[in-house]
Amino acid sequence: MMIKVLYIGGDPKIIPKISDSEIKIDHVQNGMIALSAIQTQNYNVAIIENQLPLMKPTRLIKEFKSQKLEIPVICIVRDDSRRLQILDEVELGIYGWYEPENSPVEDLKVLINSAHQFHEFLKNVPKISKRHFRANGYHRIVGTSKEMISIYHMLVQIKNKDVTTILYGESGTGKNLISNTIHETGLRRDRPMVAVNCPAIPSELLESELFGHEKGAFTGAVDRKDGKFLAANAGTIFLDEIGDMSPSLQSKILRVLESGEIERVGGAQTIKVSVRIISATNQNLEQRIKDGLFRQDLFHRINVFPITVPSLRSRKSDIPLTAMVILNKLSKKHQTQVKYISPGAMALLQSYSWGGNVRELEHILERIVLISDIPILSENEIKDHLELEGNVERDVKGVIDKEVVGKTPVKTAEPEQNGNDVISVSAIKTLKELELEAIKLSLERNNWNMTTTSKELGISRMTLYRKLDQHSLKKNGK
Repeated sequence: MMIKVLYIGGDPKIIPKISDSEIKIDHVQNGMIALSAIQTQNYNVAIIENQLPLMKPTRLIKEFKSQKLEIPVICIVRDDSRRLQILDEVELGIYGWYEPENSPVEDLKVLINSAHQFHEFLKNVPKISKRHFRANGYHRIVGTSKEMISIYHMLVQIKNKDVTTILYGESGTGKNLISNTIHETGLRRDRPMVAVNCPAIPSELLESELFGHEKGAFTGAVDRKDGKFLAANAGTIFLDEIGDMSPSLQSKILRVLESGEIERVGGAQTIKVSVRIISATNQNLEQRIKDGLFRQDLFHRINVFPITVPSLRSRKSDIPLTAMVILNKLSKKHQTQVKYISPGAMALLQSYSWGGNVRELEHILERIVLISDIPILSENEIKDHLELEGNVERDVKGVIDKEVVGKTPVKTAEPEQNGNDVISVSAIKTLKELELEAIKLSLERNNWNMTTTSKELGISRMTLYRKLDQHSLKKNGK
C-alpha cells in the first residue's frame, strides 16, 4: 500500500531522498496550506520541518489537535532551539522526531512506515474505543510498536466485557499500568480499583488483608476489619504476582471466582461481592502447577483472557517515545532543566538490555535529571548511568590517562629507597589518592568550570559530581 505523506516547509529538494516505491510525498510551504491540504486530501503521515513561515511548528501541531485531524506527525529537528521544544510537542501528541544531520534517511523511512502502521490500526478501531487512543499510545500507555498494537487490540476487545484477565510479563514491563487501563476504560470505571501486591504482604497476614477479619480472630485483631475485596466491591481488584500466593489462599480466591462469596477471617458470615479480578505474574504458572505450587483449577479460572506484556528490549522502537514521556513527567516532578535526549544518547538507550524494563528506564532517567544541569542529555551522560555502579577502574583510568592533557603532571612524593633500591609500599599512592589529585588539579586549572573539567578528565559531568561527593571536594573548601 502506498503511504501518502505531506511534507510541510523546508527545501523541496529533500523529497526525492525520501520518496520510493512505497512512500509518495507532497510538499507545501507553510502550515496554512498544510491545514487545508489535510482536510481535503487523505494523507497518512505529516512531516513538519524545523522552521516554518507564518506559523511555528508547535502552533501547527496545536492546530492539528484543535481541529481533531487524526494524522501522525513527525517533526524534523535541525538545531538546539527545536530540540528544546520537542518535549512539549510529545505532550501535545506528535508521533516522533528525526534529526537529518545525525541519522540516515532510512531511519526517517522506518518512522514513516511505523506511523502509517499505527494510523491504519486506528482506522479499524470502533468509534466508542477510539477516544481512548492518543497519537502515540492508548490511554496512559505509551508505544506504537507492533507488539503494543497487539496489546491495544486485545484491550479494545475486552473494553466492554467484564472478563477475568491475567497479565504475564517480566517485572517492570507495566502490568500495573495495563491493569489500571483495563479498569479505567471498562464497565466498572466509576467504581473502586484496588491493587494488592501479594508478595509484599506476609503470607500469614495476606488472607486478612484480602478478606478482612472479625474482632478477636487473632492476636491484635481488636476490631472488625473489611478487606480489599469488600473495598473493591462493584469494582476491580488487581492481584499482582499471584503466582507467589500460598496454595491455601489460592483456594479462597477460587471460591470468590466461582461463587462471588467471601468470609472474614474468624467469621462464619458469607458475604456476597461483585468484583472483577485482574491478576498478574512474572512466573510460569504451568510450571508451578507441575511443581505442586499452584492450583490447576485456579489457573483455568484466572486464565480466561491472558495478555502477555512484552519486555522493553523486544520493542526497542518504543524506547525514544517512552523515554521522552518519562522525561516530561520527571521534568514536571522535579522542575529540572533537561528537555531532550541527543541521538547518540538515545542510541545507547536502545542498545541497552533493560533487565528491569520500563521501571529501570524510569529510575535511570530520574537519577540523571536530578544530577544533570544541562537541557540536552549527551551520550556521556547516559553512558555513565548505564554502566554498573562502582565501576571504579573505568573512571580512574580515564582520570589518570587525561592527566597529561593540561601538561601539568600530578606531583607525587619521591619514592623511598632501601639498600636494594626497592620502592617502599608506604610511598605508593592508591588509585583513590591519584584520582583525588587529578581532579583537584583539573578543577583548579579550569577555575572549577565543571564542563571544561569533565572534558579534560574524560568523564561525564555526572561522574565528576559523584566524585566530588565521594571525596567531599568543595570550591574554596566550603
